[in-house]
Order: sequence, then structure tokens, then C-alpha cells
Amino acid sequence: MQSSGDRLENEKVEQVIEELTPRIKSSIRNTAFQEREDLEQEIIIKIIEKIRLFERNDSPGFWEFVQAI
Repeated sequence: MQSSGDRLENEKVEQVIEELTPRIKSSIRNTAFQEREDLEQEIIIKIIEKIRLFERNDSPGFWEFVQAI
């Protein structure tokens, strides 16, 4: 069972993918027809991986940054 936070994160990822799908499709037009679906899936997987990596980035807050200086 997913928590409401996980569900919200998944919805955000889906929204990003939906917004990028037209750009992805236009970018793979020059790829062989047989390879397009696979390439589209690989691009989406990479986008999801990068979003997850970005979400886990533990950057300091303002006061933590100031104290570190």
C-alpha cells in the first residue's frame, strides 16, 4: 500500500512525463520506426531515475548553509 506522499510523488512524476512526451516523440522521429517505442521507454526510465535522484538530494537549508560558512 502506498502512502499519500508516495502517491503524490508518483502523480508529479506522471505529470512531468506527460508534459515531456510530445518533446520525446518529436526527438525520436529520426529513429528507425522499429526502435522508437523502445527508445521512448528508455528515455522515460532515465527521466524517472533523474527525478528520483534529484528528490533524494540532501541540499542544506538556508540556516544550515549559513552555519557551514
